[in-house]
Amino acid sequence: MTGAYVAYHAAERPDAVAIVDNGRRITYAEFARDIRKIKHALRALNLPAGSRAAIDCDDAYLDWLLRLAFEQLRVVTATLGLPEKQDVLPLLRDFDIVLTGRDPSNGAVRHHPITAASLRGVLESGEEDHEPAPSPRPDDPIRIVWTSGTTGATKRLLYTRRIHEVSIARVHWIVGLTRRSRYLLAMRSAVSGPTACIRAGGTVVIEDRMSVGEAIAAHGITHTNMPPFVLKLVLDELPKDFAKPADLVIISFGAAVSPALREKALARFATEICDVYASNEVDSISCNRGKGEIGCILPGVRVEVVDEQGRPLPFGRAGLIRVRTGYMLNEYIDFPEAAGRIFKDGWFYGGDVGVLHGAHRLQVLGRSDDVLNIGWVKIAPEVIEDVVINLGDVADACVCGVPNRDGIEEVCVAVAGQRCSDEKLLQRITEAFRDFQFGQFHVIKMSAIPRTANGKLRRKVLKGIVAARMQAQSRGPDSMRPPEDAAG
Repeated sequence: MTGAYVAYHAAERPDAVAIVDNGRRITYAEFARDIRKIKHALRALNLPAGSRAAIDCDDAYLDWLLRLAFEQLRVVTATLGLPEKQDVLPLLRDFDIVLTGRDPSNGAVRHHPITAASLRGVLESGEEDHEPAPSPRPDDPIRIVWTSGTTGATKRLLYTRRIHEVSIARVHWIVGLTRRSRYLLAMRSAVSGPTACIRAGGTVVIEDRMSVGEAIAAHGITHTNMPPFVLKLVLDELPKDFAKPADLVIISFGAAVSPALREKALARFATEICDVYASNEVDSISCNRGKGEIGCILPGVRVEVVDEQGRPLPFGRAGLIRVRTGYMLNEYIDFPEAAGRIFKDGWFYGGDVGVLHGAHRLQVLGRSDDVLNIGWVKIAPEVIEDVVINLGDVADACVCGVPNRDGIEEVCVAVAGQRCSDEKLLQRITEAFRDFQFGQFHVIKMSAIPRTANGKLRRKVLKGIVAARMQAQSRGPDSMRPPEDAAG
């Protein structure tokens, strides 16, 4: 358990810095002490082993203490931000307790009020718990993970210690964390990366007062994690005189890093980008450190590319990706329909399309329900999005296919943060699309592109918005189309 690693470092290197919490340096000795104090306070709740606790705490350090203390008490936890996750509120009745400063349940579930002030009061004057933690077992339930909801409603997975430990070990192995590592918690939802850094004896930095670029420069960060969308925003916000760090590894996830974004990031920001293809259900599948779009399948992971009947396809052929590992999950807590469809015959079908370029090399093309089929030509929408964003005329873009009145799928490009006139934008996109083999396309202006909390595009939501707009009007202030003879 992570608490045991903290205790080890506290005994061996008590004055080494474990956490920098918005400028406050917390040593391993203090970190271990804080876990014991929170554990003593939580023990008073009298929750038996296997109980489920939902934690709603905006303070990253305090949230981490709560999770680590509950882990030692063998209480299963789920971290959630109630204002941002309104779709999970009906599911809270399945928890034994909700720790929050708000009242989310109207009496439907046990509610224990917590605030940052009350928790810091425990750290200042509370008693410490010195009872030994029970011996961990691989199949112990440890954490409830919420899926991103990219392709539908949010679903829940019950993580066992087995997959939790593999996830942490994977990050440690992929990026080589050591005692000299300084890991910036750029995404609050990240667990494996900062935990692996602490286990290695490094320092995790929590910084809310600065931009990501400023925090990396100020704290000498060596590692951080962010999806491509966040990486692009960080790069766009870097000042012109930003000094590139001497050693910065970025662990990217959620979507593939495009060659153009990788090149820009390596030129101005990072020394290495580890583009990890993963899912909550099976953890890390492959990692791409190169310039292309092909990743190497990780040890212990078996990948096949199959047709719609589940028959393996030869190398070089595009098809559905299915994955099998010895530690994968095989069901959702509240979605039994997944059996036989998402989890089938010991395989996980995540809904992605890819190509195997040999036994260990995997190229992910995109979601099976997102790949555009324009006149029998299949195009990954990410390719078109990169073209639009690289024009430099919009801050964000998302592409989807929408059937026209004749039922023929047409390309729709949603853009946000437009930096030029409609006429110029349409002209530049039309010119950029000449090499694509599709006909009519549409450009829709939006105030913001729909994304999940970790930056994943919500294409189903976008399709609904676009279809409604196109049905209401063929042209208008929020819609642009090129002339028929100029379409890509």
